[in-house]
Amino acid sequence: MALNLAGIAKSAVRHVVPGAILQARYERYFFRTTEWKNLHLGVFESFEEADAFAACRGVQPHFGLDHVKWLREHRGLSTHDYPMLFWLGRLVADGVRLVDLGGSVGVAYYAYKAVLPLPPTLHWQICELPEVVPLGQRIARERGETALSFTTDQMAIDGASILFAAGVLQYVRSTLAELLQTLPAPPRHVLVNRLPLTTDRRSFVTLQNGGAGIQAYRIANDAEFVEQLRRAGYRVVDRWLCLENATQIPFYPDLTLDHFSGFYLTRDSG
Repeated sequence: MALNLAGIAKSAVRHVVPGAILQARYERYFFRTTEWKNLHLGVFESFEEADAFAACRGVQPHFGLDHVKWLREHRGLSTHDYPMLFWLGRLVADGVRLVDLGGSVGVAYYAYKAVLPLPPTLHWQICELPEVVPLGQRIARERGETALSFTTDQMAIDGASILFAAGVLQYVRSTLAELLQTLPAPPRHVLVNRLPLTTDRRSFVTLQNGGAGIQAYRIANDAEFVEQLRRAGYRVVDRWLCLENATQIPFYPDLTLDHFSGFYLTRDSG
């Protein structure tokens, strides 16, 4: 049997080199990497603490994404999209307004529209960062889309029938429950996808290197997330695993996530 000398050498280094040296080496690698490798660094109690940690190393955290590339690479569906499609197919109707929080330039809208007949008067509204909105509007005009609109105002969620939040809540500084509780008329239906949750400790924040930017994001405690929404008037109708998403935080093996989660929640009217 051939020996894996490289693997043996790496294992030996980990046992011989002090942890502080390995962590410092990884930290330099984390902050210098400029391509997408799904890197994570550290465990912090808050967004502010994570931001301060990065700032001390000369990095101003910000969310970075090549939205045109993201749209091009996500024309099709992933496994975790199918539960969202299932429930959308039962919830969308003529005159319904759906707010897609952090929906980029319409990635989910274009992918779902290709396989799910959408009512002609459905209003799909994307709430995004100011720098993303003009790009999304331009692409929508070029494609002749009239059902798609863009806003930077999170209060657009107020009065909507459906809140659609896929892969975004971990970056929002307010929790979902806090956001919903600020609204006079919160949406009756909430669809959440690609949300990292932990059962091993209370909620925490980590840093992520997304290639185009370094940003802090929250990994919420599973039971706490559900309970906060219950107190906000929502109940879980369905939940599923997003097996294509994972998080590994070096030096914190107990906090490794081998999947993210998705939810359909609803609240009684009135």
